[in-house]
Amino acid sequence: MNKISVIFVLCVFLVASALCKNVTAAIPIHINAKYSQNYPTIDGFLGSSEWNDTKRYNITLVGDTDIEAWLYVKHNGTHMYFGILVWSYATHATDEFAIAFDEGNDGGSGSGTRDFALTSLQEDLKICYSSDVLQDGYYNVSWYAKDVEIDFDAACDHETDHSTSPSEIEYWEGSGWVDDHWECEFAIPFVGNDDGTSDVSALSCNVTDVIGIKIQYFYSAPAENYYYPAGSKSEVLTYANLGFVPPAIESCDVTGEKKDTFSLYEDIRVNGTGFLTSATYDFYIVEDVVTWIDGLVIPTRVPGTSLSITSDTDGIVLPTTVWSDPSTIGAYDIIVDINGNGQYDEGIDALDNNDEVTAGFTIPEFLSVITLLLTFSLATILAIVVRRKHII
Repeated sequence: MNKISVIFVLCVFLVASALCKNVTAAIPIHINAKYSQNYPTIDGFLGSSEWNDTKRYNITLVGDTDIEAWLYVKHNGTHMYFGILVWSYATHATDEFAIAFDEGNDGGSGSGTRDFALTSLQEDLKICYSSDVLQDGYYNVSWYAKDVEIDFDAACDHETDHSTSPSEIEYWEGSGWVDDHWECEFAIPFVGNDDGTSDVSALSCNVTDVIGIKIQYFYSAPAENYYYPAGSKSEVLTYANLGFVPPAIESCDVTGEKKDTFSLYEDIRVNGTGFLTSATYDFYIVEDVVTWIDGLVIPTRVPGTSLSITSDTDGIVLPTTVWSDPSTIGAYDIIVDINGNGQYDEGIDALDNNDEVTAGFTIPEFLSVITLLLTFSLATILAIVVRRKHII
């Protein structure tokens, strides 16, 4: 290989390496908010009993120095709950905590899954001051916030009583200084009621969407200091993905390997991931439902199947028997009713279906007949052997 060829190959390798690094760097962090009925009291203090069912994300906030922060996120189907702890070591007159959102572009006030673009009048912003003053904001070339907490054009009243009345903003916050760090909490509805002519944006999404979020810690005295993870809130490609992926449940064998076809009298087992820690849920094995529709009343359980399952301290359901010695051929679905309301909630409940056509698992007639024939044949052979030994 001549010298020119060697140089060309090296150049191609270096360019490809750089592109790979850029692609890797562009992949956003993914945060998943789990469903929980353990609602935190939004008072600015992260009580352990309020957040101990929630994964902690360790985040480095970059500014004139690096600051460690902890982020907790969960939801109850209507509201997102954010818990933020910032190791600041000092208080300032203007400490504030912000959450900026990247939503979709619906041509109105923004809605749905993120589009990786900050579009004027389409993105929402929430800010909590250390004085507990709440700002509601929006994006219009740059970020703006209302320090009066409200937008009268949206027919919202001052939020002081944590009411969920349609006439109010329907979100609130709180912050508190504890020894050597700040603690801050937000409760923000999936569908807001705070857009109008002055504040033109309102968060509008659901549990099937993936939205972008950026947290920021700021104070202005003695000088302006901004702290955020990997880029400011104007750099949308550095926003984290916030999703609401439900837990997963799957039929399996005794070792935990996925298994969708069983024989008659073969124990049915399941395993799962993504659940809250050490939690017990209503569990159903039902006859196959061709199409699961959000809000569908969960059909009656198959007799003899488990009524509940429990996760371990890591939120995992280890392989466990949920139907012993099944004696009914058929096609079945598995559902974990996460919120215990007796109906299927898309994006919240764990569902195992569509593995065997539309079913989660099957006990097919052909396989069961083969199993029975083999069992009968082995029994017959054993009887003959025993009889011959007896004759001899």
